Amino acid sequence: MKPPAIAPCLGVSDTQATVDFYEKLGFTALPAGNDPDDDLRILLFDGEFALMVYRDEHLRGWLPVLKDTPVGAFGMFYLAVDDFDTYVERIRSWVTVQKDVMEHHGDKLFYFTDPNGYVIGVNQKRTR
Repeated sequence: MKPPAIAPCLGVSDTQATVDFYEKLGFTALPAGNDPDDDLRILLFDGEFALMVYRDEHLRGWLPVLKDTPVGAFGMFYLAVDDFDTYVERIRSWVTVQKDVMEHHGDKLFYFTDPNGYVIGVNQKRTR
């Protein structure tokens, strides 16, 4: 697996609930380690690294500068998929839609929030 240029690690309130949510959306979670105080999980999409999730209290302990940062902090992420229409229809019932399918500069976009308040924008994967 080729590592990404930027590897997001999201602080979440419940790691397993977050993993369960993303697995419904077609992600695969790599197994957690044996240390119950280290619940970092790596999530793949189509076999490629997508993001990491880590319980908020553990992430704050790891990087104390984050101690007062709320879960679901400001920002958004984009998920590029092979078949936009099929994917959006498949996940629609599991997500909280923030902005329904729209077109912007010729691209279809769809925005939803995960259980922690993070905004995910779905778009068609591009070859360029």
